[in-house]
Amino acid sequence: MYTIGLTGSIGAGKSSVAQYLKKRGYPVVDADRLGHEAYLPNTSCYQQVVQAFGDKVVAGDGTIDRSVLGSIVFADHTQLRRLNEIVWPAIKQLAILRLQQSADVQGCCTVFFEAAVLVEAGWHTIVDEVWTILADKTNVVKRVLARDKTTDVRLKQRLDAQISTDERVRRSSVVINNDTTIEELYEAIDQQLTRLHQRIEGEK
Repeated sequence: MYTIGLTGSIGAGKSSVAQYLKKRGYPVVDADRLGHEAYLPNTSCYQQVVQAFGDKVVAGDGTIDRSVLGSIVFADHTQLRRLNEIVWPAIKQLAILRLQQSADVQGCCTVFFEAAVLVEAGWHTIVDEVWTILADKTNVVKRVLARDKTTDVRLKQRLDAQISTDERVRRSSVVINNDTTIEELYEAIDQQLTRLHQRIEGEK
């Protein structure tokens, strides 16, 4: 099994890349979905989050209200770090398991792990290489405001909580720009997939 971390800032286009990879037949493990799984009631992660942030982060159905939790942590770096120390290790363990399961179930030797905080969380250590999707900040802001129900202030808080572009690039084996058309994005992905398999074959 060869694992690839797929990352980039919010609004850079990771989800578009992930969807295209799925169409090409590659399994993609989504860190956001693992986060939802980690937050499920009765898990250790759930109990630690409620203990740390109180009953106000519990929705009426008993699940973690991620919107309320987000409003707390993105406004306070100390609280965000506190949450990450609880959630990131739980997601890491789930990711290791799901990557192997995806490879086994789909019979595919190359599996992608989509995660916005791949580097920040230290999850880049569980993949063989990192692919980063980049986009100009103007395009990022425009995409997120059009897609999410958020404010300029909340978006700025989320962007400020991310690592720098230079740090992402430094950790990456592959960098793909997503400031052009969707067709050009897909073409860039196809080129990188070809190079990927050439590298893998060359290492055998």
